[in-house]
Amino acid sequence: MKSIKRKLQDSRWQTHQAFADWLRPKMAAIGIRWRLAARIRLANAWAAKHPRRTFVYVTGALIMLLIGTIVIDSRNTGAHEPEVSIIAGMGPVFSGFHTIQANKERHRTTLMELVTDGLSIREELDSLIAVPHKTHGDSIRIIKRYRQLEHIVKSLNNNEEKNHD
Repeated sequence: MKSIKRKLQDSRWQTHQAFADWLRPKMAAIGIRWRLAARIRLANAWAAKHPRRTFVYVTGALIMLLIGTIVIDSRNTGAHEPEVSIIAGMGPVFSGFHTIQANKERHRTTLMELVTDGLSIREELDSLIAVPHKTHGDSIRIIKRYRQLEHIVKSLNNNEEKNHD
């Protein structure tokens, strides 16, 4: 099954081909009527014999086009004032973007704090477990710290699952 994008490309290509097939004989007739091929050959032969003149003519024509475009554009710019309202309407978009970025940074900072807390709790647990003769208080601290570590790990795993979805 073709994708929509591919179907659009195919239909655009078919339309282009149909238009080109329709236009080709008409352009050939104009070329024959005006003897364009012969005139192009003569112009190329003249340009080969007179390269400096050709350069001057082409450069002069391009400069005239540039000046004409500048004059036309300078006349039209006074009529069109830039629409500041469009730019002013972008303020809420930017403030929303900044809010999103700030929230991402806070979230990242919170995650890093959780990781740091988890590592320190794990080191504390390792040192408490390594004690050969534990008191009742040591055992209670081990259980509490282990539960804290479990909560941190669950929180980090939930965050990781949310990021992959």
